[in-house]
Amino acid sequence: MLARIFVFLICLSVISAKPLKVEVSAPYAILMNADTGAILYAKNIHEKQHPASITKIATALYVLEKRGSELNTLLEVSPGALRAVPAYLRQAADSKHPSYVLEPEGTSMRVIPGERLPLISFLHGLMLCSGNDAANVLAENTCGSIDKFISELNQFLKSEGILETQFTNPHGLHHHQHWTTAYDMALMTKLALKNETFREIVRATKYDCPQSNKQPPRTISQHNKLVKPGPYFYPKAIGVKTGYVAKAGHTFVGAALHEGRTLIAVLLNCAESQHRFRDSIKLFETAFKEKLQTRVLFAKESDQFTLQVKGAKGPLDAVLKEDLALEFYPAEEPAFQAEINWSKCKLPIKSQEIVGHLRLVAENGKILKELPVYAAHDVDQKWWAVVADFCSKSKPLLLALFLGGQVAFLLVYLVRKNQKVS
Repeated sequence: MLARIFVFLICLSVISAKPLKVEVSAPYAILMNADTGAILYAKNIHEKQHPASITKIATALYVLEKRGSELNTLLEVSPGALRAVPAYLRQAADSKHPSYVLEPEGTSMRVIPGERLPLISFLHGLMLCSGNDAANVLAENTCGSIDKFISELNQFLKSEGILETQFTNPHGLHHHQHWTTAYDMALMTKLALKNETFREIVRATKYDCPQSNKQPPRTISQHNKLVKPGPYFYPKAIGVKTGYVAKAGHTFVGAALHEGRTLIAVLLNCAESQHRFRDSIKLFETAFKEKLQTRVLFAKESDQFTLQVKGAKGPLDAVLKEDLALEFYPAEEPAFQAEINWSKCKLPIKSQEIVGHLRLVAENGKILKELPVYAAHDVDQKWWAVVADFCSKSKPLLLALFLGGQVAFLLVYLVRKNQKVS
């Protein structure tokens, strides 16, 4: 006989994560684990804000998604990608200028019409010196037009579960319909940090741009003060992007790595430039000072799991051979449910046979931990189950015997009938 396969729900944990005890000046802020998505600190994380140049994280992400294997391909700068109008005209409520049009005072990589450079150079110009011109060139060369790039970018973000964002340009210059949230920016960065090229670019302090067909070599410098020497240098920082326009304030996304744990900090609408760097370091350090904790959830010595198996003389009792424990930082303790996924067990079951798996499953469906469970003792079949099992397995033979018997009976009947007629 076969035991039924099903998942047995044991318990549902409560959300017991303890948010970090820290204060930041930024009115909108989040600290997220880049691997698990766990939120360690949250302050108005779902309120829409103008992001300024941290928009370029999404631009780099999508360019790498589409053309990540073409980093050395030469891109040409079109005059349309560099078109600029004064900020007051571009930002006017009734402006007829597309959102992607540049402003003369905006940050720039300083490329010129007709210039050709490798795609990787434009990515460095985008992320290090925050080139608005580089953003337009990349967008135009990736999708054929900047408008098409923005349409595809918004669709891509939504497909990745980034639902609180609407971008109207690839660089972040102000537009009243260009917005995101601290939470969405953390999700974008979490996705981008999975790309090694992105990680290499955003941690660089400078980039030597090669000679082009129009200009000599030049050096592009990083704007992110966490990754370069100075008063806000933070050795654990690995990127990623600063931003500023008057109507968005000072914005920042930072990432830091310590003992294998990568965290993302997002700060929006900071009043002063230095506040975003101080706040980021404060968030990172508070989190990195947490001690890793271990909680034993099921003990091999005391916990036992039972399944009623059809046709068995008694219940199937299952045990662990090691404790099921979960490691976590206090601010990241996950909510989960524990369940046993029973195997297809054939009777009789022998002691120490693996009969299922005990799992800890997070709210998003991810298996946090899994251990096999073993039969604590032999489980035998009842006599009628043995017979039923034999009959079930012997159906073809029994059917053949039955049909053979019917044929034999028919033959005997016909022979006797013929004898009587004779």
